[in-house]
Amino acid sequence: MIRLADCTHAEARALARDPRAVLLLPLGAIEQHGPHLPLSVDWLGAEEIARRLAPHLRRGGYRPILAPALPYGVSTLAIGWSGTVSLSPATLRRLVVEIVEALAAYGFRRFVLTNYQADPDHLRVIARVVRDLQRRRRLQVLVAGFTPGAPTENAMTNPLTRALMRSPTPESEWHAGEVETSVMLSVAPGLVRRGVARRLPPARVDFRAALRAGVRSFRAMHPGGDGYFGSPAVARAETGRRIMTLRARLIAAEVVRTLDAWRPRSAPRR
Repeated sequence: MIRLADCTHAEARALARDPRAVLLLPLGAIEQHGPHLPLSVDWLGAEEIARRLAPHLRRGGYRPILAPALPYGVSTLAIGWSGTVSLSPATLRRLVVEIVEALAAYGFRRFVLTNYQADPDHLRVIARVVRDLQRRRRLQVLVAGFTPGAPTENAMTNPLTRALMRSPTPESEWHAGEVETSVMLSVAPGLVRRGVARRLPPARVDFRAALRAGVRSFRAMHPGGDGYFGSPAVARAETGRRIMTLRARLIAAEVVRTLDAWRPRSAPRR
């Protein structure tokens, strides 16, 4: 995959004029992920979604281009845990809009925000960003990964994904649990504190009910907990690889279908 930051300005200009170009912008977060995973899980996860989408896009006739990732997001749930950096919604909204508009000024028209941050406040910002950008310019802006307003059963949390888990209670796997630990073992194994992960007992919390009730803090969801939800001890790298392969296939099918169907609107008359 072409990395935009590695291009010269002349190469970037040529890419921007290619109607097949699809700019992938990874959106992550820097936040706590239990005692066994690094702060960069969502950042690395967003880049992994982009990397895995690229072959599908090429097969669909597009030219994927990776923009430098935006590692910071809105991390309301993790505020108060050391190392977490949570941008304000207004800051994140402005930052993403300005990045996309700057690239669109050179001619890029198709953008996919690959997002691995599922904090509800972060997702609300992404929804607003998409509305802002599609209203202002002749742009196509899609979200891949954790998406605003996604149905309960989606590419990231569908039954096929749960069937790949080793956890006896896959419905309880969430933040820093089996899935995220498995993904990190497959993407960046050197960053996983394996000895710590193997000793962690399951943390089974009804986080969905807590979110529906308006709880916006990991600490309030699991008082006395260590910032993870699920069973990190059963995580395996192969599980992570299989889950990300499945997710990419499901996401790509929808992304390519939407890219194919798009027709840019005419610029408004002045």
